[in-house]
Amino acid sequence: MSFHEARQYVGLECMVAWRDRRGEVQERKLFIVDVSFVPLYGICLITDYMEIRLDRVVSIRPAEEGALPAAA
Repeated sequence: MSFHEARQYVGLECMVAWRDRRGEVQERKLFIVDVSFVPLYGICLITDYMEIRLDRVVSIRPAEEGALPAAA
């Protein structure tokens, strides 16, 4: 996932799937606060739960039917 793709979900509650350090896919409903550069990790999704490296994100989809990502 690219930085610009991820930015469209900032401010939304989304179902985020990512690969953990063992390579297993984890999925959780998260509120995406920001997409930012974190030293030593690179570009990350900043959420209300944790930071997730963008290169580990498998998919993001809005949690609510009416919530659509902003136009890029």
